[in-house]
Amino acid sequence: MWSAEKDPWLSSGMGSVVFLDEAMDFERFRASMLEASNTLLRLREKVEGGVGIGPPRWMIDPNFDIDNHVRQEKLPRSSNRRDVADLAAQIIAEPFDLEQPLWLFVAVKGRKGSKVPGAVIMKLHHTITDGIGAMTLAEKYLDFERNPPPGPESETEPPEADDPENAVQSALHEIDYVARRQFDVAREALAEVALWGADKGRIKLAAERAVAVAKSVANQTGLSDSPGAGAGSPLWTNRSAERHLEFFDVSLSDMKAAAKGLGGSINDIFVTGSVMAAAAYHRERAAGAESFNVSFIMSTRSDNGEEGGNAFAPIPFNIAVAERSPADWFAVVQNAMAEKLKDARASDTNTIDLMAQFASYLPDAAITKLGRARAAKLDWATSNLRGAPIPIFISGGQVTHMYPVGPLAGTAFNLTLMSYMDEMNGGLFVDPNAVEDPAELRMHMEAAYADLIAAGT
Repeated sequence: MWSAEKDPWLSSGMGSVVFLDEAMDFERFRASMLEASNTLLRLREKVEGGVGIGPPRWMIDPNFDIDNHVRQEKLPRSSNRRDVADLAAQIIAEPFDLEQPLWLFVAVKGRKGSKVPGAVIMKLHHTITDGIGAMTLAEKYLDFERNPPPGPESETEPPEADDPENAVQSALHEIDYVARRQFDVAREALAEVALWGADKGRIKLAAERAVAVAKSVANQTGLSDSPGAGAGSPLWTNRSAERHLEFFDVSLSDMKAAAKGLGGSINDIFVTGSVMAAAAYHRERAAGAESFNVSFIMSTRSDNGEEGGNAFAPIPFNIAVAERSPADWFAVVQNAMAEKLKDARASDTNTIDLMAQFASYLPDAAITKLGRARAAKLDWATSNLRGAPIPIFISGGQVTHMYPVGPLAGTAFNLTLMSYMDEMNGGLFVDPNAVEDPAELRMHMEAAYADLIAAGT
């Protein structure tokens, strides 16, 4: 993900837009994020690229300044949620300063007459963490009451910055890394071969494992006929670095009831709604789509309380487009997803780790070329996050809605839903060069979920 950032078309920037019932206490919020940066090293670290022999690594930024990462903006009078969405799309689309830690929070304050009293726009680079990790990180600045009593003063000292390396030191560090990696690979290979004499079955298992790994890497890089292995959308082939953001809401209890009535899960009904909306969008334009190529996220994160890191596998699948009832759409999408999940779990591979290992052998130009090839075969990406079931607050403002913004990374759009109390808040992040009418696509999403809820309840 870091190397692909050289191509803005493949940016993996993500975030969220949180609306509040009143403007937050900015100084209080700034202080909470400064304290969080003292304990979560990733908030203080920047990426050191080195000289290109080995992979980049994290280093504590000696010039860290909290005001580069937490700032406040005031909305013009009579502003509304559309204005906040446009501001968020602009902020998240802007490239990070790669010489600083890769995160930003913008506290939005509405003026008198604004329809938005307050909001927070969060922006993270995906190398810091995935969506679930970001939710865990949010515990550092979320409260369970509007004005909780002040806790004890923290005695945590800021971490000491790493000494910057010169070119010679970087080269020596990377040569050492490459040598140790090659040694470890050789040692593991010799240890595995040594066991073959005692257990002949390990040869077959090793071969099957190698094939599974090769297929996984080929699938995720675009070297195979996958991800979808189908035609995909005829409308959404043009891609760019432009971004547009839409919001919508769905009742969580209605979605749960409908999923149960249709014989599946929240994730099944969530992804099905996106497919139905895409089909309706194409039908409206008389565009003869034969099939769609979609991806959904399988989390591989263990419940260990870690805030950072990435632990997920993007699972691509292809779905044929036809005239179907909502219940039939649900069954077809559910079966297609279940089959791909079964294959992914059977391979027992961590896709992100595999991709990182594979990418470490390639120059950046090759990585971005492969990234574009893979993204060109996907129409859109989906992700579903579990949020707080109770009211939460940020520095005095009560959260009313939490809209996630997932990375496009070269696809036509990303649809991510996050539950909050009894709602599912949908963030539809779109490349308007691919999807020419994002608002219409959002309306089709709302209609699709309404139809699925009616069919399942």
